[in-house]
Amino acid sequence: MSGRVLIVGQGLAGTALALELEAAGIPFVIASEGHARAASRVAAGLVNPISGQRFVKAWRVEELLPFAEQWYRAAGARLGVELWHPLRLRRLLAGDIEAARAAKKLASGELAPFAMAGEGGLAIRGAAWVDLPALLETAAARWSARGELCAAAVQREELAADATGVTWRGERFAAAILCTGAGALARGWFAELPFEAAKGEIVHVRGAELAAGEAVSRGTWVLPDGGSGARIGATYERGVEDDVPTAAARERLLAEACELVAGELAVIEQRVGVRLGLSDRLPGIGWREGLRMGFFGALGSKGALCAPWLARVWREVLAGSDAAWPAAVAIGRFGRR
Repeated sequence: MSGRVLIVGQGLAGTALALELEAAGIPFVIASEGHARAASRVAAGLVNPISGQRFVKAWRVEELLPFAEQWYRAAGARLGVELWHPLRLRRLLAGDIEAARAAKKLASGELAPFAMAGEGGLAIRGAAWVDLPALLETAAARWSARGELCAAAVQREELAADATGVTWRGERFAAAILCTGAGALARGWFAELPFEAAKGEIVHVRGAELAAGEAVSRGTWVLPDGGSGARIGATYERGVEDDVPTAAARERLLAEACELVAGELAVIEQRVGVRLGLSDRLPGIGWREGLRMGFFGALGSKGALCAPWLARVWREVLAGSDAAWPAAVAIGRFGRR
């Protein structure tokens, strides 16, 4: 593909895509309104190979986990910041049913090599947290200085797309990729997709007694923040999209964290984000049929794990290779509605 690519949104998806295009020498412009409460600016960046009450491996984790680690380490070197922080994650068990389920899966080898029996539950291998604020902020500063990032709230009526490209504010682009998270723009252009949005809240605290590089979870997780504090999260309110922190969420998270870690917890900050997903809980990438208007989003709870690999797929497609959309995440999987 010749010509510039317009990336709309500079959350995790947009940032990962821009870094991939930069590495490939594909010119781009990012238009972003900042999204201070976007999910990727609020999220703790947890990478967990095993998740949920049923102890399920993350999608394609054997491939995506080593790719993600290499990618974040390389991106951090380019940006001059450490992004990838390995964790010793203890997954505690909530009662006899979970204990029996975990024992069965361990015995079958289904969770290998990412989980083994540990004190009070499972010891998870390969877990990490990604410093998403550092990624987004350093990348934004880099591209702003180069004139590749502009502060703009893109409106749907400003985008004119056809089979050869997209026009925005009088400028022509070879393609536009919408990476707007739960924002209305992508949901408008791709309204036929079965989107599901959810509000999530996290609490940043001091006083949690965590060993260096250690995290603990049992539904609620407690993660280090890279300094002297910790993050506790996250609530999940399906179908709720306001960005108002609530006392109920704060008290619930603190109460559950007190069962997981010792120490007197003092709240530093409470944050809210709205996360976009799709009905089958997998992310989405692909073109609007017949147009050079693309979608990259609905990363759900595994964004830190899967965004780098999905951005690489986009890079290969935009570079003109024969790369095909992976069927499990291609937005065409839902058919015409």
